[in-house]
Amino acid sequence: MAFDPAAVRRDFPYLDRRLYLNTASTGISHRLAGRATARFFEDMYARGYDGAADWRAVAGRVRAQVGRLANVAPDDVGFAGTTTEALNLIAHSLPVRPGDRVVHLADEFPSVRAAADILVARGAERIEPAVEREEGRSRALAQAAAGATFVLVSHVHWESGTKIDLATLSAACRAAGALLIVDGIQALAATEADASLADAYVASVFKWLISGFGLAVAITGPRLRERLMPVFRGYANPPPSRALAYSHANYPGLMTLEFSLGYMEGLGWDAIFARNRMLHGRLHERLAGLDIATPDGAAAAILSVRLPDPPATAARLAEQGASAEARGACLRISPHFYNDETDIDRFADMLLKIVKG
Repeated sequence: MAFDPAAVRRDFPYLDRRLYLNTASTGISHRLAGRATARFFEDMYARGYDGAADWRAVAGRVRAQVGRLANVAPDDVGFAGTTTEALNLIAHSLPVRPGDRVVHLADEFPSVRAAADILVARGAERIEPAVEREEGRSRALAQAAAGATFVLVSHVHWESGTKIDLATLSAACRAAGALLIVDGIQALAATEADASLADAYVASVFKWLISGFGLAVAITGPRLRERLMPVFRGYANPPPSRALAYSHANYPGLMTLEFSLGYMEGLGWDAIFARNRMLHGRLHERLAGLDIATPDGAAAAILSVRLPDPPATAARLAEQGASAEARGACLRISPHFYNDETDIDRFADMLLKIVKG
């Protein structure tokens, strides 16, 4: 199907009641997504184990969909409950030897930092490269990769919205023999994301993938899998398997994800990413007089603005019917493909009026 903004808008009726620019916190579900979830219970699970072949087939189809989106083989795609669970499984399952080093930035998302903490507790040395400017994140990590064993990073920063140059960082990690472990929750389905550049790429599906809670994509490449010694074992990954998944996946969640991915594939990933760039660019232009934290040349779909009191500003916006999120020193604004230019202009007018008093 061609990308028809008016038709897309009708598929997300909440936007008629709320000026919602907060997908980086939680996406809005398609009006028919619940039917896909219900189908698992009404059709497959209603037949008990006689429906097993059907629900397993859903998992296979979703692996193929994710593979097309993230540029990886379907066999590299697995599932977990959340991004945090996947990061924990990986951090506990990788061998750590004396002299190993784990690199991450000091202001990483807490779940990424927690995974690094696990590796440090198991004997790795922590390296936190200094970053003076947002534009320097990729460069600082790439330089620190020399001598590293593990590099952990968010593809898109949770506060500033800065997008890491994954190709540059991947090349540095592979030259150093380091494993690159990426939290892609703020990137996958928001912007171009080539997960083949990482050794692990994980992302929950409730944000830009608009598919609800309780499911995450966990992509692992061969360099990482050959080192894994899974800490959790079950019937799904008995020794000598190196798979992280130890039991059933969240099949109702997979039904929802299959529907959402199919819908967005139908619109066209290139069209979605182009629309997100357009919305981001329009927002950047309208708010150019403010202290924008997100580098124009290293952005995905998030635009963050430094303000004296982001929580108070977010609260005032909420009172006027608009949703954005305070994160650290920033107000984080995150339109997705279902938003339009009118949303951007209305929000910018509201924010500028609040900021300028």
